[in-house]
Order: sequence, then structure tokens, then C-alpha cells
Amino acid sequence: MDGVGDMPYPSRPPPPQVAALVDRARRRDPAAFRDLFQTHVGSVHRVVRRIVGPRADVEDLVQTAFVEAFRSLPDFRGDALFSTWLTRITVRVTLRAARRRHLATASLDDVVEPASITPGPERVAAAREALALVESLLAELRPKRRAAFVLHVLEGYSVEEVAAILSASTAAVKVRVHDARRQIERRLRQNPAMLAMLTHPGGES
Repeated sequence: MDGVGDMPYPSRPPPPQVAALVDRARRRDPAAFRDLFQTHVGSVHRVVRRIVGPRADVEDLVQTAFVEAFRSLPDFRGDALFSTWLTRITVRVTLRAARRRHLATASLDDVVEPASITPGPERVAAAREALALVESLLAELRPKRRAAFVLHVLEGYSVEEVAAILSASTAAVKVRVHDARRQIERRLRQNPAMLAMLTHPGGES
């Protein structure tokens, strides 16, 4: 699937640098906590938002994920990358919130032709429209299926990493990602205007 499946993976800081920060944070170094937060807050925020959508409590969930992670630092043994371990906690916090409150799922038919939110360059408006469409596509997926798709396809984690994060088998992760792809592709086929917008934002060829 072009567009969604072929997004570039975000870069991550070198593991030795992060390991040094983790070691300092274990010794209760406030600067290390701050640096770990600043280094990973973007990816944590992105995972939370992609799983729950544009909810009002996204920032609260991000903060909760970091609080739980920092409290659990003595339990981090380094068997996995810190980013993988942090993502596991982030997903657990996010799915827990999703279970407590049903996620609001907007109909994709209601956002095929969204209006511009604020005046601005055409490219910015098109990007906002495409983002709203992607979030609507993700919102229609079941939580576990959505988490697997977000982590593997959008965040670039391997199937094995996703399995560790979600405490699932690699087979289960592959099934969830496959089913998510099929569901998204089916919805795109049903909405040619949406497919065109996601593939060529702003009408560019």
C-alpha cells in the first residue's frame, strides 16, 4: 500500500548514548531524566496519538508513560533497547486508557473532504487533511490491531520487537498487521478521493 506503508522510519539516538543516560538516571541524576524525556518524548507522543487519535488527554498519557517508565528504571535490565522498553510501557498505558473509555471513531465518509482548519499555505492545509484521514483510518482498527500496525508499519519496529512490546507471538503480530493493512486498503478502495489525497496531498502529481 503506497503512502501509509512506505513512510520513512524515524531516526533513533545511538544506544550507547541512551545507555549512559539510563545509567545516570538510575543514580537519580535530574539532568539525565530531563535528557531521556527530551530524547524520547517525540516518539512517545507519536505512538500515543497514533493509537488513540487526537484525544484531549494525549499529553496526560505521554506524561503517565514517562512517570511509569522512570519509576520502573530499576527493573530495566538492558535485555532490549531502552526505546523498545519505553514503547512497551507507552503502549500498555495507552491501551489501558482505551479500555477504560471507548475510543471515539469518526466515520471516514465524514472526513473525505475536510475543510481547512486555519488559513495558511496550501501544502500545510493538505498535510493537515491527510493527517486527519490517516488518523480516521487508524481509529477504525481494533486497539490491538492498531497498535501492531502503528509500531511495525509507522514506527519501523521489527515484528520481533513488536511481539516483545505487545507481549504477543510473532505470528499474532503478523496477523494483526496483515488484517490492519487489508482493512485500510479496503476503506481506501471505497473512497477514491481519500486515496488520491493520501497519495498526492494538495493534488500534486
